[in-house]
Amino acid sequence: MSVQKSPVMMLMLVLFLALVIATVWRINTALETHPGTIVADAYETGERYGQTLENRQNLQQQGWKLDLSLPEVVTHGIKQTYVAISTKQDKRLNKADATAYFYRPLEMKHDFSVPMTKTPDGTYQVDVTLPLKGRWDLLVEVAKGSFVQQSSARMFAQ
Repeated sequence: MSVQKSPVMMLMLVLFLALVIATVWRINTALETHPGTIVADAYETGERYGQTLENRQNLQQQGWKLDLSLPEVVTHGIKQTYVAISTKQDKRLNKADATAYFYRPLEMKHDFSVPMTKTPDGTYQVDVTLPLKGRWDLLVEVAKGSFVQQSSARMFAQ
């Protein structure tokens, strides 16, 4: 009996090919979107993170909030708007400098920052085109003199 005439052998061959194709697709996806876990300067990064958490807690105790608004579906290659609103007891912070930092956890060469513009209603916004799909970290920093407020978000660009 030949392989072409046996339905069981053909089914096993089709299942094997489907398994190989699915495995290759999963490996390719993992290589494109892996966020990475190694930090070059782990101790200094931990120290900065501790200072950031302390600063954030102090601002929250004073009533400050920094809200970020991301697109519902983050898509690479398309210009999308990111919005930040800094408030204290429903009053918006005026005349501050705001910057949006876009970080790629695995590929630092694609990191970039863009100054945000202030709109008449007191929000800060920026239009950005993410160059690659995969994981991105967004950090928005609002600064006015020695006052610095930060907020971050993790997103996945499709």
